[in-house]
Formats: sequence, C-alpha cells, structure tokens
Amino acid sequence: MGGENLKSLVTSFTPEGDFLAILSPTGNVKIWNTGNGDLFAEWKELNGDSDITYSCLACSFIGNKRSKKHGTFLLALGTNAGDILAINGFTGERKWTNTGCHPGGTAGLSFANKGYSLYTVGSDGLASELDSKTGEVIQKFKVSKKPVSSFALSNDEKTCAVAHTKIRVFSLESKKEIQSCFADLSPVRYIAISDGAKAIVTSRFSEKQLQVWECDSSSKTITAGPILSMRYPPLVLDCQNSCNNRDGLVILSVSESGTGYVWDLKTLSQEEANPTKIIVKSVKAEANQQESGSAKKGRIPIIAARLHDLGKDGLVSVLIAYGSADHPQFNFLDITNIGEDIVITTKEENSVIDLQNLSGATDPPIQKKTVSKKRAASDPDLATENITDIGHAEAIDELHVEDDLNEPTMGEKLARLNVFDDDKANTLENHGSPTEAKLPSADSVYVLLKQALHADDRALLLDCLYTQDEKVIANSTSLLNPSDVLKLLDSLVSMIQSSRGAVLACALPWLRNLLLRQASCIMSQESSLLTLNSLYQLIESRVSTFRSAVKLSSCLDYLFVGISDDVADETSTINPIVYEDKDESDEEEPEDAMETDEESNEEAMEAINGFSDFEESDDLRE
Repeated sequence: MGGENLKSLVTSFTPEGDFLAILSPTGNVKIWNTGNGDLFAEWKELNGDSDITYSCLACSFIGNKRSKKHGTFLLALGTNAGDILAINGFTGERKWTNTGCHPGGTAGLSFANKGYSLYTVGSDGLASELDSKTGEVIQKFKVSKKPVSSFALSNDEKTCAVAHTKIRVFSLESKKEIQSCFADLSPVRYIAISDGAKAIVTSRFSEKQLQVWECDSSSKTITAGPILSMRYPPLVLDCQNSCNNRDGLVILSVSESGTGYVWDLKTLSQEEANPTKIIVKSVKAEANQQESGSAKKGRIPIIAARLHDLGKDGLVSVLIAYGSADHPQFNFLDITNIGEDIVITTKEENSVIDLQNLSGATDPPIQKKTVSKKRAASDPDLATENITDIGHAEAIDELHVEDDLNEPTMGEKLARLNVFDDDKANTLENHGSPTEAKLPSADSVYVLLKQALHADDRALLLDCLYTQDEKVIANSTSLLNPSDVLKLLDSLVSMIQSSRGAVLACALPWLRNLLLRQASCIMSQESSLLTLNSLYQLIESRVSTFRSAVKLSSCLDYLFVGISDDVADETSTINPIVYEDKDESDEEEPEDAMETDEESNEEAMEAINGFSDFEESDDLRE
C-alpha cells in the first residue's frame, strides 16, 4: 500500500460477505473474492475525471452470481459532490450515474432486496431508494433536518439508522422514524444497528471508545448502555444480536492500529466485558517479542472485518482481511471463548506496521504461505492451536527473500525429484530433516499458485513448481482462469529460457500439463501467440543442437576408450616390430644396413664435436 494510512481506506463487503471492495485514496477500486483470495475485478475512473473524490461505496450481486448473462456484480460509489454512480463489475463499464442526488455529499450507501434496491443517505439529511439497475429514484424521504454524518442498514434490511448529534431509526417499509435520541454534542462517525433495531453501537470522531445503545420498540426510546474502551479510535463497526433468544449483543470493531476487537455482551446493561483482541504478526516479530518482551513492532494491520456467523453453541465466526490493500489476505476465525486474545502469525514480515509511529502507520504488501493461531503471547500458559488460512500474497523483492527455517533444503527438493541415486536418497531419508514437510494437496498448491501469479512472486512460484505430483499439477493447472493461464505460461517460458538444472526440470512438467489441459484457452487469446512463438523458437534452437551433441558425445566416448587402453598398455612390455621388404635381394640388405650404420655414426660424431666446441667457447669466456 506504499505508506498510506489505514484511515484513508474505504471498504465494503457484499451482504453475504463473499466479496470485499477496497477503495484507495487514488480512486482505484479492487474487489476480492474472500473465499479464495482472488482478484475479482478492478476499476479506476478515467483520467479526465481524476478530480472526483469518493466518500463511500457498496457492492452486491444482482441475479445469478455465476452467469454474466443472467447476473451482474454492481459497485456503487458516492462522491463528496453528492453524485451516485454504479459500475458493472464484470465489464468495468459505468452502468448509470445519478448526478446531484445528494447536494453537499453522500454520507452512506447500502444495497438491499438482493441487490435490486440501493439506499443512499446524503449529508443534507435526505435519503433515497434507487433502482440499482437503472439508477432511477423510487422514493425519497427526510431522515434529519440537520446534517447526517453516518448511516447503517440492519442485516435483516428492515431498519436503518442515521446519526450526527442525534440518533434516528427508520423503518424501510414505511420510511418513517420509529425511534430517536440525542447521542451527544459530538457528531457520530461510525454507527451499526442490529436486526430488529434492538441495539445500536456508535463511535464519535477521535474517540477511543464505543457507545452501546439499547432500543425499546414499545416505548420508542433509545437509552445509553455500556461503554467499550479501545486503545485507538475505531475504523470498522459491526454488531449482531446474540443467539438462543438472549438479550445480548456481539460487537466487532477494528481500530486505526489494525487490531480487531470482539465483545460478547450477555445483556445490553452489562457494565464490563473483556474483548477478544485479534492481532496479526510476522514470525520474526513474534520471535523478537519473546526475546525482548516488546509487542509494539511487527504488526500486520487488519483492514476490514465483519461478523460472519453466530452459532447457537456460542461460536462466533469472524471474517477478517489483513495486510496490503493492493493484495489482502483473508481468514475465517471461529471464536469460542470471548476474552481470550488471538494472535495470527504469518511467515513473512514484509507487511508490518510500527505502533510507536501510528500517525504514519503503513501496511506494505505481504506474502504468506501458512498461518497459525495462538493465544496471547504474554500468557505463557496458553496453548497453541492450528488454524486454516485462506488467501494469498503480494509481490516481494526478488533480490531479497527472507530465509525460512521451515523450508525444505535443496537436497530434500532434489531428492523428491529423484535426482539423486537410490542409495543417496535412502541415506537422506534415514537421516531425516529438521522439519518434516507434508506433501501439499492440490487445493493448497492451487491457492499458492494463484498468489504467486497475482503477486508476480517468483520465489513463491518456484515453491509451487517444486511439487512434481502429476495429479496435483493436473488439478492445479485445470482450475486456472484464462488470465492466470497466460501469466503462468509466460512465467514458465521465461524460466525455461533463463534457467538450467533443477529449476528447468521442475518447470517442464508444469508446462506440459498446462499446454495439454488449457490448449483451447491459450489458442483462443491472441496475446498468447508471442509466447507460443518464443517457445517454438526455443524448442527449435534446443533441438537443432541435438545431433551435434550426439556426435560430440560419440567422439568423447571414443577418446575415453582410447585413453583407457593407453593407460592399460603402459604397464606391459613394448616389443619392437621389424618390417622386411621381400622384393629386394638378400645381398643388398647388408650394404644398406652398413650405409645406415655409417650415417648414424657420422651424425653422432658431429653432435659430440659440436657440443665440445660449445663447452670450449664457454670456458674461454670465463
């Protein structure tokens, strides 16, 4: 996220919580699938409209979620100028614009009626119900004679609450006020309302506490309840009625420091309640805390959260998004004991915030492979539990990768590829490794693969390629969408062009499966032609050297055999070979032999005389 403050982000979940939209200060909106962590859609205003600033957003599906023909993913944005615009998430095109809907600015948006209705509230105190398909105003109604600073819609879509210095509750059926009370002299910044308008939770500007309000439908009054304290001002508010017909309330909040809080009030009049704190840390930060006892550094911020489900057995399910706004991670937490803190530990520390410098609290991108949940580290008696992680990660610097002590060594990776012979492989298995790594499943490898492709992370992609199980490779490649198929194809071709050895051996099975299972998808996209052409040229260049390599191998084998024979002959006695010319007579042979002997004797005498003359000249010089 660079160095942006968490307060500058605007987030919104779909009513079912299956998608999260994040609006950055630059006007760029990214929509993420909370189930698998994939980037679903991205939208940014044209350069000509870059001066537009947005105050709120909401998103929802209309119709069939899985069909673009029979369904639409609608993204609604409210501007500070009071305009409302809707974007088609499937195409990225603007569907409609309602100009001047709320002069003075838009205070809040929320979808209802399965996405077919869009409720908007302006700072001028007017509320509107719009047809989400066309943007036409169905009905307008007055919610306040004074400015409105916050707006919330209940999950059952029957009531809504607006607030500034006064809290008002309206029925969406009659569009009339049913309850009201003065909050305080200070304006309300965030507000949440439970089903049936039984309770309301508010937070005022710059306040480090939450105010709980009890709503009485019979007397149409709202009375102040307990006050819940936080260390930093909140950014997110959510509440739901307790199950089992209790009069209690479950409250979720996220502070500006990126820490999550969950309270479970048994009754709305309960004065004291210990919250469960949800903190995300890196492994390195956790180790530093155990050594130094400091827990202020190394935090990874939670940027969005919602109460996902409340079980009848007291189980509270919370969905959190943490890390970078450019590529967040998602996690579903099941909390059984409210009051016991939860620490989620990630293996990467690239996305941390320094709580000692909160005014510049940042959340740079993170990359995470596994997550563990445990109780607060300050209590040594609390046990450690394992938790399933959902999501993927952002790009890290390829020139600087933190060492992971739990990562298999290169020898173990080569052993899995059967590069070593059987004896060495057995020796490696007998000695064991410091950490016994479990073979990954197709689902886990697919999730990591999606993370690596979206984050353009070469290190994480290599971890996926080290998996050589044919079924895992086939399942992972077959689940990819068209855009990810091309990304993986480009990455594999680039690796094959620039890599050798184990990396090349790991990449080839993946490339083969990708071409076999995604051939129609690859050929249907014109952008793949360049990659396929480069791959074809690469194969041609490698194959063209095959014949010459075979010839060279044959020559080397021949020379090697010759050298081996020469070494063996050095130990044996060399017998002279005499060749006789049968065409010449026996009488000429002695003469030739005598001439040869005389010539050799004369040459020897000349050599001796020359050597003697040389020595004599040296003696004279001395």
